[in-house]
Amino acid sequence: MFHFAAIATLASASTFALASCTGPSADTNSPAPSPTPSSAPPTSQTSAAPKKAYTAQGFLSKKLGELSGWDCTSDIESCSIKFTVEKIDVNPKCTTYGAPPASGRKTLLLHVSLTTGTLSQDGSYLAPTLFNPFSLKGLSQDGFVHDAKPGSCTDQQNMLSTTILPNSRYTGTVEVEVPDSATSVASAHEPTKDGGRGWVWAIV
Repeated sequence: MFHFAAIATLASASTFALASCTGPSADTNSPAPSPTPSSAPPTSQTSAAPKKAYTAQGFLSKKLGELSGWDCTSDIESCSIKFTVEKIDVNPKCTTYGAPPASGRKTLLLHVSLTTGTLSQDGSYLAPTLFNPFSLKGLSQDGFVHDAKPGSCTDQQNMLSTTILPNSRYTGTVEVEVPDSATSVASAHEPTKDGGRGWVWAIV
């Protein structure tokens, strides 16, 4: 009660002081100013940031060719790690000495672009694991999550580097095997405070 009374007293005093300083208009023929309408609702000073829509497993759905980021301070442009899965080849032709997937499984060849800036400690740790085959999961429509396995069907010369340095750019492929039932592939990491644990792309 003390605070509200003090504020009301201060507001009354301020109004009186403002009227005393202004004084009457020298032009007595001028019409009195119209009162300012006060019915407009107050505007919000801040707007809540939109929440990310995660899948039931905690993955952020991304389209092929869509930019993703990690180690960010605000929007995607502020991220020190930016990456894109450009396309996913399903059961590509194996090289002469390549090994096809086992029965009931299929090969996925992810074409990845990745750019880094100045990496934080967490960013330096995560960057090399984003597309490590052992970080990838095959997800089926029935809810099963399967660990992907490194594949050996295609040309290994085009593989994405496993050494990710700051302020660098990379392109390359990542080959894994997943069950035939998998309809999407995810890059997984430890869950964050908001519940996210990685990204997921549909296998098309």
